[in-house]
Amino acid sequence: MGKQTKKTNVDGMIGISQRFAVLNRLITRDLNNNTSAPTFSLYSKDNITEYLTNPYTYEKQLRKAVTYIYGASSHFRRLIQYFTGLSDFAYVVSPYRIDPKSVNVKSVNRNYRKVLNAMSAMNVRSQFPKILTVCLREDTFYGTLWVTNDNITIQQLPSDYCGISTIEGNVLNVTFDFSYFDAHSQYLEYYPTEFQQKYKVYQSNRRARWQELDSPTSFAIKCNNDILDYSIPPFAGILREVYDVEDYKQLKLTKTTLENYAMLVMTLGISEDGDLDKAKEFWRNLDSVLPEEIGSVLSPMPISKISFEKSNTGDTDTISEAEQNMFTAAGVSSLLFNNDKASANALLLSIKADQAITFGIVKSIEDMVNRFIQSQSYGKNFKVTFLDCSPFNRKELGDMYLKACQFGLPFISMYAASQGMSQSEVDCMSFLENEVLGLASMFKPLQSSSTLSGSSDSNAATDEGGAPQKDTGDLTDSGEQTREDGDDW
Repeated sequence: MGKQTKKTNVDGMIGISQRFAVLNRLITRDLNNNTSAPTFSLYSKDNITEYLTNPYTYEKQLRKAVTYIYGASSHFRRLIQYFTGLSDFAYVVSPYRIDPKSVNVKSVNRNYRKVLNAMSAMNVRSQFPKILTVCLREDTFYGTLWVTNDNITIQQLPSDYCGISTIEGNVLNVTFDFSYFDAHSQYLEYYPTEFQQKYKVYQSNRRARWQELDSPTSFAIKCNNDILDYSIPPFAGILREVYDVEDYKQLKLTKTTLENYAMLVMTLGISEDGDLDKAKEFWRNLDSVLPEEIGSVLSPMPISKISFEKSNTGDTDTISEAEQNMFTAAGVSSLLFNNDKASANALLLSIKADQAITFGIVKSIEDMVNRFIQSQSYGKNFKVTFLDCSPFNRKELGDMYLKACQFGLPFISMYAASQGMSQSEVDCMSFLENEVLGLASMFKPLQSSSTLSGSSDSNAATDEGGAPQKDTGDLTDSGEQTREDGDDW
């Protein structure tokens, strides 16, 4: 690989023209030269308990355990994905530390477009959820940026060889253990040039094993950012409850299997005329026609049927109870995943509380993005703000921004972002529909009560009247029940 030369192009971004083709198609591993493969272990509940007694010592074991359970347990995976889905990474770009009265409008517009291009190059909505997933699963995401003219790719670094030693611009910096390449030298060319240069330093001086990576291209995002000495998975405390669910499933399977079995006992009469050989022949004939679930024995006792049927008294669904305990231990309502009792209001409030956890990590990602943007010449007077928006509160947030716009406040960009449209898309779609396609003049609204000056007698006769129907989140519990029953209210 050639030596990387940093330069600033017209967009003010770091260009690596001679390696563009490689960076635009990032290779993660060479399958024809794959000398290592991931290994997994089935951790017992006792192992998890031991790891939790000293999370600093067993940091790597805990990380591997949650990674394994994330793939093996649908309950645990769904829990992580639920928290990841509580943010859709809607963002707005706004001016930062400028005087609106004296600033050069053309310069602001030019730099603003460059910031939008940089954010588009990051592919926020496809790359950042991966960061969020790793943070919720393992606690810490270590990454580095590959930057080209029109693409910014985030490469995840191996967590077992990364650490945190400094904070710069409210963002955690990564310290990397370059002994990683002693055993994985075939991967060195798939890392930025900085790694190759610092690995040479390590080879010449083995005491330089741990070296801090350059900022702002390298960073760490941590869920528990109040504990920097080690990583502890946010949901490590419920791993034992996950095992309980599987244990109860196995117990129920065993119980159900036993309930399907029966045993027939054939009596061998005790008398002088008793013929043991004939009794054995009849028993063999009977045993040959019985299904696998029914056993038979030959006994001198009276004939009786023995079955393993369940008792109707005290029979509880232990699996459902174990699943509920698992979600309760995670701090979320189990009714989010199997809603048969809770009201919509209760669920909405529970989701809002959970969203605060996710948004805390998103704010750390926001700091990382701003540190990178503001390190560029074009972005020093701009900042990126991620909205506390998700599919669960999109309508509520959009109504709030729309109402603010109606009173003249500058929330148009935020309203568009909350509805899934970035600022660059607003500009481009407005230009396309109005200037290029002329859709505004092509389509005219149909006449309706909203476009007419007054309603006719026929309209008045068919008007049902009444207030607009309320949203589910605005109803009381009794109101929800009334709607479900189909009564007038």
